[in-house]
Amino acid sequence: MPTGFNSQEENAFGHGHHLAITNLLSKIFSALTLILAIIIYGLFGWGPTLPFIVLVSALFIGIVILNNTGYVNLGRLLFCLVPVWMTLFISILGKFTQEKQSYIIYFDIRYLLLATAILPAVAFDFQEKIKIAVCLGSSFVCLIFFDPIHNALGVGYYQRGFNVTSYYYINYITFISFGALCAGIFVLKWQNWKASQTLLASLDKNKAINQALQISNKQLAALAHETETQNEEIKQQQEEMKSSQEMLERASQIISQQKLKLEEYSLHLENLVEEKNADLVKANHELIKSNNELRQFSFTVSHNLRGPVARLLGLTKLMESSRDEEDLANITQYVYQSAAELDDILRDLTTIIDIRNELYRVREKIDLQEEWDRALSLLGEQSTRNAKISSDFSQHPHIYGIRPMVQSILFNLLSNSIKYQSPERVLEIQARSVTTNSGQIKVEVKDNGLGIDLKNQQENLFKLYKRFHYHVSGKGMGLYLVRSQMEIMEGRVEVESEVDKGALFRLIFTVSPDLAKQVFFENDAAQLYYDALINNTVIIWKKNVTSIEYRHAFEKVLQTIKKYNTPGWIADLRNQGVISAEDQKWFISNVLKTAAQNGLIRIAAIGFNDPIRKDYYNRMIATTEQFGITLQVFETLEQGIQWMDQNR
Repeated sequence: MPTGFNSQEENAFGHGHHLAITNLLSKIFSALTLILAIIIYGLFGWGPTLPFIVLVSALFIGIVILNNTGYVNLGRLLFCLVPVWMTLFISILGKFTQEKQSYIIYFDIRYLLLATAILPAVAFDFQEKIKIAVCLGSSFVCLIFFDPIHNALGVGYYQRGFNVTSYYYINYITFISFGALCAGIFVLKWQNWKASQTLLASLDKNKAINQALQISNKQLAALAHETETQNEEIKQQQEEMKSSQEMLERASQIISQQKLKLEEYSLHLENLVEEKNADLVKANHELIKSNNELRQFSFTVSHNLRGPVARLLGLTKLMESSRDEEDLANITQYVYQSAAELDDILRDLTTIIDIRNELYRVREKIDLQEEWDRALSLLGEQSTRNAKISSDFSQHPHIYGIRPMVQSILFNLLSNSIKYQSPERVLEIQARSVTTNSGQIKVEVKDNGLGIDLKNQQENLFKLYKRFHYHVSGKGMGLYLVRSQMEIMEGRVEVESEVDKGALFRLIFTVSPDLAKQVFFENDAAQLYYDALINNTVIIWKKNVTSIEYRHAFEKVLQTIKKYNTPGWIADLRNQGVISAEDQKWFISNVLKTAAQNGLIRIAAIGFNDPIRKDYYNRMIATTEQFGITLQVFETLEQGIQWMDQNR
């Protein structure tokens, strides 16, 4: 697809954008590295590694100079590679020169190397794959060969006298985090690249439309000029032939006909312009929607990942200062919990990316107290220690919505309340749920913080990058995310606030009428839907199925069980036909086993006692008992649903 820009213009644009970011971050990293050197000197005095830390600070300034003198590619490569290799070099040098150095350095160096995985995504465009691969490869090589390199040089972990049995556990966490970080970064990079291509295509389309309009305007001007010329000729003829009335009338008719044609042509041109403008507006709306979804994902990453990452850093500091084996074991467990929480967040963000997929559009039954507690956990005890936080969701303990978005909304509201608390009083945050007369569910979050001047800021309240208090750090994205995510779930948000009297945010959730039948897959063979009221997957077979249709449908069933951990499924087998022994064994060994591992405990089968399924029924009875699954057979689908509802 043509973009209207040649490759040199696109490269210049991309390099200029990444050059500015690289220069800014290089200056920041230089200052931070220098601050680190000062801290190390103040805590431990002069050491052999200190000059090299100062050298790293100087190298970052050198990168800025290289970029500004035209060596853009070299500067950006050094920006990504210097932190990697200098960190590894300083680690090795420190272990050679400081034999009493704490074994915690073996862990901190990995976190610094892990952080370098972000730099290629900042410094290079998505199309500069070789440079990105070189830089990421350097980080990966240093991580995976961290111990072999130190061992080869005689300064490895076990060679230095440390023998904690769980030492290599941090390697696994590091490699998993590296993979997750790379995946998240490049999904975001790829989405950004797609959005830019769409924007360039839209600009080309606009340019073509403008050119067409210019041509049409020129034609219209030429036609108008021609008409004016003809009018002058007619006037001249009228003056010359005043004695001939017949010729005058004929000339008037000619003028009228030409005027009519001109009006018709003008009307046609106006219709064409309106049609093109409508197409352009539609394309722009689609582009804006796509960009908003991309921004929403980016902002959710930056907000929700802070809690677990901050805790991991804090736990690392605790491990550095602790010498007790029991404390270290407890801290290691907390590291594992934080890493697991980070993994959960990444999974939720992946769900937001896939929100266009029908499987991820279903509304779950969400426990408000559980999501509220999780949001508090993400903020951390340090943020909420001095606040009085209470919640009462007894009036309506559950809502139906998209779980990652609900969790993100509560996190943002809590985070804003803590950020903008009043220094003159203890922060109080109250949350509750209310059922309205119209059947809607309201979740209210109220605080006694600084409040918002709604009289002057009403129009800017939910706009991107708008902030109302500047004495604390922030980007003005939280409320934008809250409204965007509520709109995706077909809800809305209302605000009541006064300056220095706090704020009340009211989340209004609508109850969808099709919660009991949210179809996420359907073809000629089967219909699959999720019943949020009883938290069950339902599969209805429509005809005698082939082996391919049978296996494909159950793969979709497994997706919902893995995603939503449904405790049961209901299968209407009355029109299924006969299933081969090979497919039966595949189902039991693959589907049933995996489902049980993901929380399946009940199966309601409709029409399973048909004589044609005798072997299949006997095999299922024996196998479900082994997996701890209760299998019940019913005559109608309604009976199966009623049984599931009674036992949930």
